[in-house]
Amino acid sequence: MPSRPTLLFILALPVGAVVYTVAARVIEELFPKEPILSLLIPLFFAGLAMMPLIIPFFDRKAKQDLAEYRRQQETEAASPTDPPAAAPEGNEPEIASDGNQTGGPIDDHARDDH
Repeated sequence: MPSRPTLLFILALPVGAVVYTVAARVIEELFPKEPILSLLIPLFFAGLAMMPLIIPFFDRKAKQDLAEYRRQQETEAASPTDPPAAAPEGNEPEIASDGNQTGGPIDDHARDDH
């Protein structure tokens, strides 16, 4: 049998459809000349009605993912780690002192140090 958050998630769509229908009728009666309002406002209310039914499902999924992440972190911390391999000598990249330096020849005239 599915859990309670799953059942609420399944019920969210029918609840949203009912709320949308009722809100659309009310808005159509209040504002008969505004078709965009009879689309957007009922969608807003349907979304509001569906949120309490959808949130527990995603909350449970997030908690499961967080527990899995913590288990993974504990496994990595408990396992013996190999020391990082040292870079072979002679193949070290040069570090530029200026962030804008592209590696080409330095033009002393283009650089003004006042």
